[in-house]
Amino acid sequence: MPKNNSTSALYACQERETMIDFEGHISMLFFTKGCNFMCRYCHNPELIAQGGQNITYNKLAALLDRAANNWADAVCVTGGEPLMQRGIAETCEFIKSRGFSLKLDTNGSFPETLKNVLPFCDYIAMDYKAPMAKYPALTGIETARQNVAASLEILKNSAVPYEIRITVLPGFHTEDDIAAICAETGGAYKLALQRFIPRDNLPDASLRETERTGDELLEKFAALCKGHFKEITLR
Repeated sequence: MPKNNSTSALYACQERETMIDFEGHISMLFFTKGCNFMCRYCHNPELIAQGGQNITYNKLAALLDRAANNWADAVCVTGGEPLMQRGIAETCEFIKSRGFSLKLDTNGSFPETLKNVLPFCDYIAMDYKAPMAKYPALTGIETARQNVAASLEILKNSAVPYEIRITVLPGFHTEDDIAAICAETGGAYKLALQRFIPRDNLPDASLRETERTGDELLEKFAALCKGHFKEITLR
């Protein structure tokens, strides 16, 4: 196990516990800093660049003790991209050793690291940004597509519950895109269709005034996905 004065893979935490990030749990939400994608609609753009001081294990233990005293029974780790962080597997193991359930968010581009953290995870949420052919247009990354496909296969063949998530961007995602995603992810268990929410700090300034994803579009895309997933949820 890590020494108390060494640093974890976690950069910051939300001050209050959350009941919406890990269904059925009261969770502590932690963030990692640094991402290999530059998604045009990233909702945490301040966490894209690496740098800064991570939380020490000593502080992490204190934060987890406080969370437990506030009835939290789980931890959610999001980013940035958690799986590109040095020591993420050790950090996940530490969290599990404290008795918490663990949910981890990922963009799916680090399949080998995903294998390493799976034994410590109780739920994985993996983003599926677009059909593979349109990944570079949304993420700014050309080479990650085969890794995303590999990560999905790892999840399909694991015993860990998981979902794939699509943030539906009005004017970008089309019906043909959704059909292509259904074909590419065939056999995945759960799909979550998420709303795009405009913010004034999005990396792509042209999207800052784009309309929020409406119910009608989400419901239309959900109807197209029926039969391809055992469970579909709208957020």
